[in-house]
Amino acid sequence: MPQYDPIDDPGPSTSLMYLKNAGTSLIHSRSKEDWGKLIIFYFFFYACLAAFFAVCLIVMLQTLDDDKPTVIGRTIKPKLAAPSPDLYIMNFEKEEEWNKYKVAADELAEKYTAKDNKGVGFFDWSEANLGKCYNQSKPFNSDKDSDKVGCFYIGLNRIYNWTPEKKTLSFDCNWSVGKTGSGNLDPPFDMEMQKKVEIAAALKAYYPYTSKAENGLQPMQAIEITLDKEKLAAMSETASLETYLDCSVYINEEKTEKMDSSTNANFEIIYSKDTIADE
Repeated sequence: MPQYDPIDDPGPSTSLMYLKNAGTSLIHSRSKEDWGKLIIFYFFFYACLAAFFAVCLIVMLQTLDDDKPTVIGRTIKPKLAAPSPDLYIMNFEKEEEWNKYKVAADELAEKYTAKDNKGVGFFDWSEANLGKCYNQSKPFNSDKDSDKVGCFYIGLNRIYNWTPEKKTLSFDCNWSVGKTGSGNLDPPFDMEMQKKVEIAAALKAYYPYTSKAENGLQPMQAIEITLDKEKLAAMSETASLETYLDCSVYINEEKTEKMDSSTNANFEIIYSKDTIADE
């Protein structure tokens, strides 16, 4: 049997020796003074690097024009859309979802009534332009006897120096089968486009768009949605409850010619047979 040799036994402190050399005050083969110098060096190194980046960023930002974009021509296709992701769905069933819609609607009104959107000829957030949807953001009401009313809002995105080929622009919406292909084309809702003549005139006067300072925010078309309780009560059990609204932009007064370059805006209404009280 071989005898124990202490020279061949590294002992229990091998891993600790990697961090601190045995018998010395060195840590990772460096003294405390060396580590202090390294920390101070890298502190000032990265501080100077951050300061240099901040100065470059400030200088570059000074070259940007608040009104005119630096790159022009990449986005030349107008898009029809709602001004907020939370304004695409109107949920009459869940209070939490309705509140998201309500908050987005209130924020939209605040944006258009802000002081920086009060120039001459700017689109005015008023009853004259929005009709019944001027102040339609109502709190959730679980009472089944209450009226179920809401509004969707649509507008074209702002593109620098863009002018439509034909100055006659208008919006229109129709019920559609939607993303599932089974949307009800005759849902129990009344859909009314608000102030169509006024919005058409506002669109005509708005372009060409050069800046928010010169033109303000884009005109908004409001669409009022009202639940028809009698129609809902008369719906058959097999009728689809899926309800989708498809909105388009047209370039003629007859609304027979859509703007080819523009996408549609698609909305959804969520409800159930229990949305109203039983008669």
